Amino acid sequence: MKPGMIGVHRGADAPPPPRWYRRARRNRGRHRVGAPSVPIAPRRWDVAERAAAALLDRMEPGWFVTYGVGSRRFAAIAVWSTPVPLMVQAATIEELRDLMREAELDPARPGLSWAWAA
Repeated sequence: MKPGMIGVHRGADAPPPPRWYRRARRNRGRHRVGAPSVPIAPRRWDVAERAAAALLDRMEPGWFVTYGVGSRRFAAIAVWSTPVPLMVQAATIEELRDLMREAELDPARPGLSWAWAA
């Protein structure tokens, strides 16, 4: 090994490490072969937000409303016929509802013949 190098340097002509060495390094930790399984309880993330989105989804027949746990944002997708897909997103359920009302009343989006006020 040259000075200043850390660890073992294997040259191009050196044989690969033995199979038992590669296997031993790969099978460490909780997922190694023969380790007892550990039961992990599933978590329910953002329960209140998901429930609020489900409630608004039931109240708004012209929209599909959901909450993204990864993005932590509410989203509503119009289910009526539009020339381009219509989706609005907001951080709060109140803001989403306001954006939905604006999208319903926007004359630039043909295809909506009614306005639902819940």
